[in-house]
Amino acid sequence: MSALSRDPRSMFNSESVRMEVPPVLKAAPGDRFLRIQEVERRVCLKKSAIYARMSAGAFPRSISLGRRCTVWLKSSIDAWIVEQVDSANSANVRSPRLHETRASEV
Repeated sequence: MSALSRDPRSMFNSESVRMEVPPVLKAAPGDRFLRIQEVERRVCLKKSAIYARMSAGAFPRSISLGRRCTVWLKSSIDAWIVEQVDSANSANVRSPRLHETRASEV
């Protein structure tokens, strides 16, 4: 039996498909919405990179306010920036310097 003649529903059973529930968004006091242009500017990533990371779960998800209006919570973008800095700092602490120059070698 070829793969094309099988029932397409048989490929998707409850064991093979697991839907992850996205985390609940919470607005901080005094929070505001950021449009894509401002998000790009704040995180130094282009739109395509933002959406790629968002679909991979590595960037805060957006909120749709309408057919042509997508925004992000400022607090979630700020938290992502802090997370990136913390990650970079912990990576620098864990890995020793590969090329240390001694004063006698200079």
